[in-house]
Amino acid sequence: MRWENLTSLDFAKAVKTCQGVGIIPIGVLEAHASHLPLGTDLFTVYHTVCEAAVQEPVIVFPQYPYSINHETAHLPGGVVIKRELAFALLENICDEMYRNGIDKIILISGHGGNRYFLPLFVQTLPEKSKPYVVYFADLPVVPYAEDILDHPEFGHACEAETSLIRFINDELVQMDQVPAQPFTSLRRNQPLADANGYTQADWYAMYPHMYVGDAHTSTAAKGEKLLAMRINALVELIRLIKADEVTPVLVAEFNQRQAKPSPPAFWTQS
Repeated sequence: MRWENLTSLDFAKAVKTCQGVGIIPIGVLEAHASHLPLGTDLFTVYHTVCEAAVQEPVIVFPQYPYSINHETAHLPGGVVIKRELAFALLENICDEMYRNGIDKIILISGHGGNRYFLPLFVQTLPEKSKPYVVYFADLPVVPYAEDILDHPEFGHACEAETSLIRFINDELVQMDQVPAQPFTSLRRNQPLADANGYTQADWYAMYPHMYVGDAHTSTAAKGEKLLAMRINALVELIRLIKADEVTPVLVAEFNQRQAKPSPPAFWTQS
């Protein structure tokens, strides 16, 4: 059930139908090489969520582009949200969802650059003693891609992402603008990576053109297969979250205990 399509009168009924579960499809606006739309991550995650919601009803928040993509600021068309604002805005949206009756909120991203932002957002929620539960759907954007794709390297504006958009809306893909040559990682950060070092230039060190692999071998059929697997995984997760009676109790218990910390009896029991 798409939030923006519901009337105010129908919204409360929809929340009950969805058992108080809502989901935020999170992407960004950023360059995807020369041939894919700036909203690629938004389109893929929103399609995934809406299709999953057909199989398992859930309140779907509108497409959400306000996340982390600082590493793409050197290319035209991207919108970079300041980190403080990204955290504050997402918290504000979650608060509003709860105020409207949604007490289980799922975050799912179509953008790889959120791999640290969203888990950290969830991890730091206890400092505000939120009464709702937030679940991060840590599902691969392109699950089992190695079994479907022809090119071994993928990850951005690649064969996989191009296939996804070709299935969702082929008119948005400019195949005549695909870079003429495949692109593999420059590995300019490899010595640090081998020593488990990470810097703010990691992605730029590998893929400065925001292009990975070879999009020429993309097809809508490959995109359909990749999407189907992610949709199925999300449906299963939504059902588990609806049935989850443990986490809400634990969150309430933790919120109460952190207000007045005390040593557990377990420490001194013989």
